[in-house]
Amino acid sequence: MASIDETIEIIRETPISSIISYYHTLKKKGANFEGLCPFHGDRKPSMVVSDQKRIYKCFACGAGGDAFKFVIDFSNLEFIEAVKDIADKMGIQVDENRKKQTDPKFDMAIRVLKVANKLYRKVAKDRNPKNFTDFLSSRKLNEDSVNEFEIGYSTGNNMLVSYLNSIPDEKERQFALTVAKDVGLIRDSKHGPGHYDFYRDRVMFPIADHQGNVRGFSSRAVLPDQKPKYLNSGESYIFDKGNILYGYNLAKKHIRKEELVLVAEGNMDVVALHQYGFNYAVGTMGTALSEHNAKMLSNMCKTIVLGMDSDPAGLKAMERINEMFMQMNVLPKFLDYSPAKDPDDFLKEFGRLELLNRLEKAPTFLDYLIEKSLPNPIPETVDRKLESLNDIFELIAPLKDSLLAKEKAVEASKALGLRSSHDDIIEAYKKFLETKKQRLTTRRPAKRPEAEPIPVITRSLPIEEPPPMMEPPPEMEAVQELTKADKVFLEKILTHPECVQNEQILEILDLIDHFEVKGLIQWLKKIYLEIDESDYEFLLQRKLEDNFSRPVSDVIASAIFNHNKLKLGPQIVEKLLKDFKTRAHVERLRKKKRQLSAKQKQCSTEAESFALLNEILEVEKQLRDIKYKS
Repeated sequence: MASIDETIEIIRETPISSIISYYHTLKKKGANFEGLCPFHGDRKPSMVVSDQKRIYKCFACGAGGDAFKFVIDFSNLEFIEAVKDIADKMGIQVDENRKKQTDPKFDMAIRVLKVANKLYRKVAKDRNPKNFTDFLSSRKLNEDSVNEFEIGYSTGNNMLVSYLNSIPDEKERQFALTVAKDVGLIRDSKHGPGHYDFYRDRVMFPIADHQGNVRGFSSRAVLPDQKPKYLNSGESYIFDKGNILYGYNLAKKHIRKEELVLVAEGNMDVVALHQYGFNYAVGTMGTALSEHNAKMLSNMCKTIVLGMDSDPAGLKAMERINEMFMQMNVLPKFLDYSPAKDPDDFLKEFGRLELLNRLEKAPTFLDYLIEKSLPNPIPETVDRKLESLNDIFELIAPLKDSLLAKEKAVEASKALGLRSSHDDIIEAYKKFLETKKQRLTTRRPAKRPEAEPIPVITRSLPIEEPPPMMEPPPEMEAVQELTKADKVFLEKILTHPECVQNEQILEILDLIDHFEVKGLIQWLKKIYLEIDESDYEFLLQRKLEDNFSRPVSDVIASAIFNHNKLKLGPQIVEKLLKDFKTRAHVERLRKKKRQLSAKQKQCSTEAESFALLNEILEVEKQLRDIKYKS
């Protein structure tokens, strides 16, 4: 079962086209999808859905947003109801009682692990230790791979302990040391008070969660007598290896683009695969893949390829993982590295093109198991053939009573040379499933206690928490009209966020009355200089989940859809904002004129009417002056 927070993360990682397709018909068109817009009387497809931008946008009525907003508007649901409705369609069981845990220890652990990673990287880059460079050379790792996976080196001189002991504040220092010990980075000294670094003279591979936060390390010995060869982070409140896929934070955009994921085993295999261009590869931590990650991958892409080590342990692990996917009605493919043991060895010996060739010809793992299960030679007696068919039924069983399972059963019967009709084979398979179900229900295995839920750490960015959206003044109506000028201004600024650095932006904000527009621009101005350009669309997508009015949400969606990383030049920005300032000033004066005219009609005395008329004439003069100057 997944918590609400975990479910939201799974949905965010799922292509938006897959989610919308549960509710509405879409057709593939180029890199995107299109369909009739369900939010107005659309007669020709006006709605475009972009998996890359994670946005839908109607170019007729302007509706747009992320997957959550589509379901909220389409089914008239609240946010949490929409999450549960999507989860139900994706086959995710939601436990509403499980909450995301928050604890200062988690925050400190993330900080300490981040510092450790920076230290290991600094040693590797600045000192360039011979043991480190020799290791890279022997494994044929290039500089791009080292930088992409942030591979570092730990020295034998307790550099992490020294750094933590240098923290000025006594309370924070002791807290950091305690947490570093909890997560396995340092240990208590056996020779008196103090601590020592757990990782010493080792090549360090940081293990990041799905959002890119370092959660632990895998290390490799480089000295002749070092044992063990591999030394990895143990399970802790910050590190749950079953719920982490090595390299996923780097691979996820490529997985979406290629609609393909290659599941390997171990960090070196993943690094090697990425180096040779297979950047949709991820690695299990050990030989386990959690159900959470299996569901996430099956929802992200069409093709799952199992490419773990070709030794007995790797094959056994792939059998377990294959069965898990089959229960989701997904048939993973099998990538065979023989005569090599793993992808790293295969690529060094046979190269990229040969692996691409094998990838294209890869059979489903089920077909591989069935082929391996077929006796050679095929027995002559019917009894032996039926025994073999029952063994194959066992392999097919995770697909349950699906059409795919029945087709596989019939195919196997043909391969065994059985002459029974298709209907008889399908009936025999159904009876096999019933018998298997009865056996399982009579065993009544003891119920295991549930493990403590592992907290989901949300994406950490080097910025302060954005301020909450400005609340409208009490006297303001619940729904504030978004004028054409406000709409054009907001969309342009969100599409080209570099505009907020211009000094004129403050003058324009003073002229804007719409509280949502003003709040969004103030939020953008606060965070823009503190974020990476690559994070902007991600942050804007998260902002969509705030409770904006429909017109403002549509503008945000349009901005995400149209956002271009090529920045406008300073002169263009200057002219653009000058025009907006003029337009906003005109809009405010026209609004004032309308208000004064309405008041004048309600005047009870001629003196009051005359005074208001003078004010109206003054506003008209200001409007003429603006028109003359422009």
